[in-house]
Amino acid sequence: MKTKLTSAFIGTRVEIFKALRLKTNLQFVACEKNSRVYRYLKNKKIKKIIYSKKNKIKIFKILKKSKVNLILSAGFPYIIPKKYLDKKKFLINSHPSLLPKYKGIDAINDALKNGETRIGVTVHYITKKIDSGKKIYQKSLYIKDLTKSQIYSAIFSILEPYVLSQSLKLLKKR
Repeated sequence: MKTKLTSAFIGTRVEIFKALRLKTNLQFVACEKNSRVYRYLKNKKIKKIIYSKKNKIKIFKILKKSKVNLILSAGFPYIIPKKYLDKKKFLINSHPSLLPKYKGIDAINDALKNGETRIGVTVHYITKKIDSGKKIYQKSLYIKDLTKSQIYSAIFSILEPYVLSQSLKLLKKR
């Protein structure tokens, strides 16, 4: 794929949103009201769609009908039902763990509770099962001497945008 990817972002994480916006032609963002992404975009001229538990089906329909060729989920709290997964689009998720370990919403804390010395980020394809799609790119970080705050900062501010950037390079070759 030689042209720039057209994208949509669904989720809550600002740093990876910024990385996506730099590397693709961003069309719209779906986010929760008052999330970090929502607050960041408040005065910016980017199309925003607010999601909640009540309108998630509407959001799934918008994603399926959209003309983008890439949808990135990062902090999106809902599983997209199979009937809304469009095989013509790259539907990818960024997850803060070294999948297949530590799936789900509390991956970093689960890894820390288990005494892991390495933690990471995985970008993978979205499937009907949570955090189970084929890996696109994964990178780890040695965390033994870091505080919890330093770990979160490193994961979300540095590692996650880097892993997305590497993943997009691989996707553009397909």
